[in-house]
Amino acid sequence: MELRDLRCFIFVYEANSFGRAAVALNTTQSNVSARIHKLEKEFEGSLFLRLHRGIAPTAKGELAYRFATDIIERADRYAEAIRNNDEAT
Repeated sequence: MELRDLRCFIFVYEANSFGRAAVALNTTQSNVSARIHKLEKEFEGSLFLRLHRGIAPTAKGELAYRFATDIIERADRYAEAIRNNDEAT
C-alpha cells in the first residue's frame, strides 16, 4: 500500500465521486479508479458500492477510511517534524 493510494482513497471517500476526486487531484478518473482498484485488490474486497448516481462506501470502506486518515495524518506530522529538525542538517 502506498501513501498516494491512501490519499486518493480519502479524496474519493470525501467527494463521494471518482470524477470529483480526479479533478481535486488534478488527474484522470481512470487513474483514480486504478488506484482504488489496487487498494480493493490488496484489501480483498470492495471499498465502494458503485451506484447508478454515484458511490457509497462499503463497511470495509468505512473502516479503511478511519485507518487511512490516521495513517496520512501521522505521515504528514512525521514529515513536518523531520523538515523542522535543525539538528538533521
